[in-house]
Amino acid sequence: NKKRDECTSRFKNMELLDKFNIKTNNMHIYDTAFSHSSYCNEHNLTEDYQRLEFLGDKVLDLIMSDYLYNTTNYEEGKMTKIRSMYVCENALYEYALLLDFPKYVKVGKGEEASGGRDRKAVVADIFEAFLAATYLTYGLSKAKEIVYDVVIKAIENKEDYFLQDYKSLLQELLQADKQGAE
Repeated sequence: NKKRDECTSRFKNMELLDKFNIKTNNMHIYDTAFSHSSYCNEHNLTEDYQRLEFLGDKVLDLIMSDYLYNTTNYEEGKMTKIRSMYVCENALYEYALLLDFPKYVKVGKGEEASGGRDRKAVVADIFEAFLAATYLTYGLSKAKEIVYDVVIKAIENKEDYFLQDYKSLLQELLQADKQGAE
């Protein structure tokens, strides 16, 4: 398919793959990781990033859980809170911005016109899709390398000013209010 070859050849030159020393014969999986459904619809492609994002979410959770378990003596609740703060949508979006993901996201014309390439939810999900593509191509050790280079580095540098997990905060406030009312 000529259109797929054009996309794949464009992706082969991507600095992102070079940054993480990713060299693979399966460029299609990385192309898919950056393809929004609107792009796929316009180009008659059957796969977008969403299935990969599903897997990448769990790969990221596993790596983060393993890191927190093996490097801290925190109780479960504190580990869960830290993990959720560093893997929430806001955090994933920030990591993706650091890696310049929006310039690689492929969206359809309508989605492009409405700012879809830069939409937080899309860009955050594509970070997870990229992790899944790496996991499927190279295995857990390479995905772990990326998470350590990006996410764990943020934890170790205590970069939490942009990572507020509002859902968890709201749940804590509601729980405290409920306990106070009893």
